[in-house]
Amino acid sequence: MRELPSRIPQYKVSIWETVAIVLGAIATLGVGLTGLALKFLSNAATPQRAEAIASNIMSYSLPGGSQGLLGVNIAGAKVALVASEGDEPDIQLLVARVPIGQQESGRRQIDRILDSIALGADEEELKIKDVRTEIKNLCGAPTPVTVREGQLKYPDSDEKATVIYRASVSLEDSRYVVNLLTNAQDLQTAAQKAGTVFDSLQCKQ
Repeated sequence: MRELPSRIPQYKVSIWETVAIVLGAIATLGVGLTGLALKFLSNAATPQRAEAIASNIMSYSLPGGSQGLLGVNIAGAKVALVASEGDEPDIQLLVARVPIGQQESGRRQIDRILDSIALGADEEELKIKDVRTEIKNLCGAPTPVTVREGQLKYPDSDEKATVIYRASVSLEDSRYVVNLLTNAQDLQTAAQKAGTVFDSLQCKQ
């Protein structure tokens, strides 16, 4: 991972849609747009902070390098969104670590937020053609992974083949959540990217 600027770069609309999806889900915690909340959201979108939080949750490797998009510590959980290099990244990776031992109501709320986040775009832009479950190793444990394959088109961009992985695993006192999206001109390449990134993930306690 390279050293990143302290301010978030200017991305195309597509990547801001993903950031908005994540922030919208977090907003369901009931954080009002007070000065404190606005400062929280500003800090959350700092690239260096995002990658620092992501690397604290898991080690990962994105082909060609990575850039941080969003990183938050909220209600005892750590959540981070990173992507491949460029203003229209072809890989997006959301990782989270949620303490299992925290207050039950708070943990359930965080779990609902993480389960509701869908990387990509609105349903009219994302056309899923196949959904299945595969068993893959995540952090050394055989884990059911929901695999979605289809076509994704952002505004002002060509349609691309898309593969999405969703998985979670509980290790000791933490639940780790992975939400991975890859794009390519063809499905085979997108699937290879997804497999490479997923295989690089290692949970950190």
